[in-house]
Amino acid sequence: MSRWQFVKQFCREPRTIGAIAPSSRKLADRMIQPINFNRARVIVEYGSGTGAFTRQIVDRINQQKTIFFGFELNEQMNRIARENVPEVDIFQDSAAELRKYLKKYDVKHADAIISGLPWAVFPEHIQDEILYETIAGLQKGGVFTTFAYLHGLLLPSGIRFRRKLQKHFSEVKTSPVVWSNVPPALVYWCRK
Repeated sequence: MSRWQFVKQFCREPRTIGAIAPSSRKLADRMIQPINFNRARVIVEYGSGTGAFTRQIVDRINQQKTIFFGFELNEQMNRIARENVPEVDIFQDSAAELRKYLKKYDVKHADAIISGLPWAVFPEHIQDEILYETIAGLQKGGVFTTFAYLHGLLLPSGIRFRRKLQKHFSEVKTSPVVWSNVPPALVYWCRK
């Protein structure tokens, strides 16, 4: 997908895309940093986009031992992600349906959840709905990682989201800023 196509999708659906460019390799590396790939048996990705994080995860898991699937609500992005990473099931559905899909794989919890969702553009009820499913579907001691663009940190919804993370997770760490990402971002590493 060209940068222009990505920008077009952002302009059409800013509440589901939330970015003007695909995530950088450096941001992807930061997102997956806290995951123990030798132990994680179930990994879920929210907002697969073009597959930038998806590819990094696939390159590190044992596909015979690890269940890995994702969600991408935007139809065009979903198609691109499935083309870029055909070995991963990427469902065109909301991350709020997490436990329904865990049941499909006959598991109760994920060991790690990686989120590329645009939390700062979500209204509070959507943040709450997806976070509720995330907490319910994450193994005790499991890892949830997500990122925030620097410009979104000062928005009321960005501030509210950070508070929700601190309320719902026993540990929340923040990465250094990834300046090479467009736009610059930081990562929240959260543990249940």
